[in-house]
Formats: sequence, C-alpha cells, structure tokens
Amino acid sequence: MGPSEPRRASPFRKSKPSTRDGIVVPRTESPKEHKHRDTGKDDPMTDHVPETAFADPATVRAWRKERRRSFVKLILWMFCLLGYAAVLSTVEDRVGKPLAFIFSVPIVLVIAVGIGFVSVRWEHLGKMRAVLKAYPWQHCPPLGVNSLADIEYFRLPDPDEPRKNIQVAFRRYGTGRSWQRAVEEARSEGFTFAGDPRYACVVALPGLRRLLAVRPQHLHLGRDGARPRTVSETAWRRAQEAGITAPPSLEEQRRKQLYLLWKALRSRPSSR
Repeated sequence: MGPSEPRRASPFRKSKPSTRDGIVVPRTESPKEHKHRDTGKDDPMTDHVPETAFADPATVRAWRKERRRSFVKLILWMFCLLGYAAVLSTVEDRVGKPLAFIFSVPIVLVIAVGIGFVSVRWEHLGKMRAVLKAYPWQHCPPLGVNSLADIEYFRLPDPDEPRKNIQVAFRRYGTGRSWQRAVEEARSEGFTFAGDPRYACVVALPGLRRLLAVRPQHLHLGRDGARPRTVSETAWRRAQEAGITAPPSLEEQRRKQLYLLWKALRSRPSSR
C-alpha cells in the first residue's frame, strides 16, 4: 500500500447504522457481535476475518449445500418427466391419443418450467461462487418489509461513494413461497452480503442458512468493456476478477422478459 493510497476499512468494523431519506444504510460489524446478535444462536462463521467470503469454511459448506439442494431438485424433476413418459402409453390405451395429448400438455409444461427454474438456480450458484471468491462478507441491518409488491427491492451503499446508494433486487429462482420466505427473513432479521452492488452481490441469511443472488437495477458498464468513470480502478479490477462486469446474456434478458410477462399476467384482475 503506497503512501497516497487510502487505508481500506475492515469489512467487520463496528459502526452505528444510519438512516437517510427513510433508507437504512447497511453497516458492518465484528464477527462476535454478529454471532450473538438478537437470536443468541451461534453463527457458523468463524471468528477469523477472511480476506474473501469463500475463504471461510462455513461459506464453502453453505454454498455446497445449496448446490446439492438444486441438484436433488433437478434429479426429481427429471424422474417426473421419465415417469410420465413411461406411463404415457398406458394412458393412450385407456383414453386414446387425442385425450392423452391434451392431458400431456399441462403436465409436460409444469415439468419443463420446474427444470427451467432449477437450471436458473444452478447458473446463479456458479456466479455466486465467483463473487464469494473475490469479496468479503459485510453485514446489513434489518430493512423491514413495506409491501409484498416491493419486497425484492432494496438499496446497498456504493463501495466508492458510501453516501450514495445503489438500488438492487433479489434474483428470483422459483415461483413458490420458498423464495419469498427467504427474502422476508433477510429483510426482517438482517443479512450478510458480499460483492459490488453495481454489478452483483450474494446475500446470506443469518447462520448462512440460504444464499440469494442480488442484481443491480441499472447497468454500470463502460463502452467496449472499458472502466466507467464512476467506478474506481480497484473496484473495477475486483469486479473483473469475479467475472461480473459483462452485460447480461441474451438468454438472461429473454428470461427477464418472460418473467415480466408472467408477472403482468398474474397481476391482471380476473374478469367476472
């Protein structure tokens, strides 16, 4: 560290949370403070402050647990598809091919959607690992839940300008209640996070019980892969190391459009 380079603050520095314009600004805290906070339960994170989140064995175990859970779900969906294919001939013999085809469409569609959601979660876990290998854990205090419509949106401080907040959102990986319960718990009890909110973050529930992916609401990318003027050289190098400076792929943009369409259809009032 050169004489002109500012000293980097510890990711577990003790400080009081502040509120600006009704938005709670995340703070960092020591491992012991986090371990005995509120619930009184021991947190699996070690007292040693690692340079990156993935250097902590507890983080590695939590990530592997999430990957095993996704793999098991993928296998179950595949067994459902193979099982239905096995009984399809019997169904055709009993009700005929036209009716069997009509019954098959919604069943196959549900299975395909299930496999698609699990595949998205598997892809997210791969990107989470790269982020966890490049960034340390920091702590965010409880944010509260204003409404279910805006439950996925919140703000994190800009690493280069702590007074500035970046609006981010939890990435969805399913349509069931599991994702919503995890987000509600993170907002009500607080969470730890690693990453750069301008590009990508990983959120961990207390005790590292679940890992959630976080994406920014606005892209902070330069032209032709160059560093944006609002991003420092150090932050840009770390983001490149994590592989999170690339723009969203066409497949990811297509998924987002499909999700927005599905959300619009759900929110449309039913006609009587």
